[in-house]
Amino acid sequence: MSQFNNRLVTQEIMKKIWPFSFYFLYFAAFASLLPFFVLFYQGLGFNGTQIGLLTGVPPLITLFGAPFLAGVADSTRRHRLIMGLGIIVSIGVMLIMPSMNVFAIVFVLIIIFNISMSPVSPLADSATLSMLGDERAMYGRIRMGGTIGWGLFAPVAGTVVENYGLRLGFLMFAVIMLLNFFVSQKFSFGRAEEHETKGGGIQTLLANR
Repeated sequence: MSQFNNRLVTQEIMKKIWPFSFYFLYFAAFASLLPFFVLFYQGLGFNGTQIGLLTGVPPLITLFGAPFLAGVADSTRRHRLIMGLGIIVSIGVMLIMPSMNVFAIVFVLIIIFNISMSPVSPLADSATLSMLGDERAMYGRIRMGGTIGWGLFAPVAGTVVENYGLRLGFLMFAVIMLLNFFVSQKFSFGRAEEHETKGGGIQTLLANR
């Protein structure tokens, strides 16, 4: 009986550790690269208009891509698959990005990157709430892992990039996000936390002033 109780306690702990670890690694990865994108574009010799497009389009892609792909995940019940594919594709894009110097190619890669990453965070939130169950009030504490990850890795990434170049920022992102891929596969998704695909997402957003 005691072994059974210990197993239950361990399972409950892991339901909090996996989401916390995911947010920690997710934001650590972005802290290793996101602040340096503009520097990367400038280093390629892109002009202000080009850089504006590269930094302005991604939020629009996320706005439409996140609810669409989250809806696909709900309708197909392939949450972990879509999340995992998004992470893997983003890793691949960031590994080849430093070798690109043509604006059109970089622009396409940035679009692919943002489309692939757009459902990852919403699906992680959904899984976290599902795994917390009756302890949803702890969501804020779990999400704090992201703040800690960013706070710890931002100065480290800054030092690395300053001393060894921007390519190391892309590599750091890829390595950390690869670790996070394995963490993401520990998520579980319950019906109660699935996104509402009918009458929700972009349709609701555009219809509500």
